[in-house]
Amino acid sequence: MSGIDKYAYQSKLARVNAGTKLLFTLASMAVCLSFSSVLVSTLTIAVMSAATLILGGCRLRCYIRLLMIPFAFLVTGTITIIVGRISQPTQALVSIPLLGARYGVSADSLKTGVIIFLRAFGAVTCLYFFSLNTPMNSLLSLLRRKTPGLFVELMELCYRFIFVVWEEAGKIHTAQASRLGYDGFMRSLHSMGDLVTNVFLRVFRRVDRVTAALESRGFEGNFELLAEQEESSRLLEGLAIAATMFLIIIGLLERLLT
Repeated sequence: MSGIDKYAYQSKLARVNAGTKLLFTLASMAVCLSFSSVLVSTLTIAVMSAATLILGGCRLRCYIRLLMIPFAFLVTGTITIIVGRISQPTQALVSIPLLGARYGVSADSLKTGVIIFLRAFGAVTCLYFFSLNTPMNSLLSLLRRKTPGLFVELMELCYRFIFVVWEEAGKIHTAQASRLGYDGFMRSLHSMGDLVTNVFLRVFRRVDRVTAALESRGFEGNFELLAEQEESSRLLEGLAIAATMFLIIIGLLERLLT
């Protein structure tokens, strides 16, 4: 079981109706992305993080560690927006000469970068709320009601084999590292090439074994899953409506007052 799956099954909201959590996620994300507002984005981050930590029961340390992954990518992307070529040095907050031009940060680029970063990070917290509180089986059961069965089965198989690839890569990497396979740059490149090649070969063998096992058990193209008993949550439904309306009102008020 992967880390995300473990957190999802341990969540206090694991058995809550997946449709309610999905609507809350999509509504909050839509509001966050609709308003180019620092305040709305910040409140979205606060609301969705609080829902994940308090209602879902996710530990703060684990939540922060998981957020560090998208945070690093967003910071890298935001830097390329904030830092740019400055046509007039008087407009720059900070600038340096480089290759006959001046590059730096202006007030407009800083504002744009901060807004984009917070909007993207707010959307990430919305997705984290759903993924950390919804087991994969609940999501697949929800999708089966509204989407073609073939699409859901392909999604399930792809999700499963992501971790098969990860497991095989981990075993090979451990074996290589124990034999000093990553001692030096050139040796590391050679070991990485061997790792990629062997991973795909092993995964193809695993796929053949899984296919043979399914056919020997009478597989006819459909995965029959037992639907888990889901519960309705008045608290989550009320929070979803109140939080969405609150964010919309804040966004509209800010737009009217500016």
